[in-house]
Amino acid sequence: MRRAAVPLAAVLVLVLAAGCGGHRPAPLPRPMFSLGTAPVVGVDMYALRNFPPAVVRADGTRMLAYIKNVLKADAVGIVWDFYVTSRYSDAVRTTGATLSARNVTILTEIAERDHLRVEYRPLIFIMTTGRANPWEGLITPSDPASWFASYYQAELPYLRAAQRLRVGEFVTATEMHDLNGSTLWPSFFARVSRIYHGVVSYTAWNQDYFYSTQPLLPVQDLGMDMYHSLNLPATATTAQVTAAWEQFFGNVSTAVLHRTAIDETGISARAGAYEYPPNMWTDGTLDEGVQANWFIAACRTVRLYGLRGVFFWKVDLTDNPAHPASSLSTFEGKEGAIAISKCAEILK
Repeated sequence: MRRAAVPLAAVLVLVLAAGCGGHRPAPLPRPMFSLGTAPVVGVDMYALRNFPPAVVRADGTRMLAYIKNVLKADAVGIVWDFYVTSRYSDAVRTTGATLSARNVTILTEIAERDHLRVEYRPLIFIMTTGRANPWEGLITPSDPASWFASYYQAELPYLRAAQRLRVGEFVTATEMHDLNGSTLWPSFFARVSRIYHGVVSYTAWNQDYFYSTQPLLPVQDLGMDMYHSLNLPATATTAQVTAAWEQFFGNVSTAVLHRTAIDETGISARAGAYEYPPNMWTDGTLDEGVQANWFIAACRTVRLYGLRGVFFWKVDLTDNPAHPASSLSTFEGKEGAIAISKCAEILK
């Protein structure tokens, strides 16, 4: 739960999913986490719509270089949106706002050229109007079997691309709270694994991960999104924010922790943001320390508990870090970016 609603007009025109273009064979990357290696430091790169391939190539080259050379990350999570027309719909769709498998391939080839490890992580956006909640965690299809079949078909071009390009991890679902209890997940994961032979995982909502409000899905490698509210003032120190993070993860078993990556975490550089970190779109008083403390706490928590890694939310594909957006959620040009750049050293 981190994204502001995408304007409905941007997603109503449906298009066929694009096929993958040609590519050079790529070497098999290291697993996202393995014994004897440092945890992954990653950044989520999100595409707001399906830009022309030339734009994807140019902007992706600039943004991936920023992730590697300025943020000092060693991995990128390529993130895009699928869509459903309502929470009860049985069909998962691509639209003109869905980054095509061809464009995901372009970004993957650039990332691998830059020696960045890659994971894929599609999201699902509920197309809605008015005050309805677009969160994918509310998806409850009327015919779950049809929904899973449709979701598999939507992911299929990307699974094939991931296999050809030797992508290290495919996060098949994110925060599917109301569907977590479905008995269809094992057969879905098995079907995915017949196409893609890398790490197959999913990302749990932090409430489900910390409090077992829904069962964790049956995969070996787990992920979670960390946006849990902290009862802290804006003046909280880095040590206080870190202690709050560590308290949450300290209630999770060691066996689960060592299988877990933080697939997404972020916060606005805004006074008061600790109270509800998913709120990325509210204006307020700039406080870069809030964002920097949150990111440092993430890295220290990963080190303390031996998690597989952390991915920071987010950079937009078409951002220009030399001229950062003015939004408080943006970390380019702020202390938050400096904090991310220190993460690799913290994890050593």
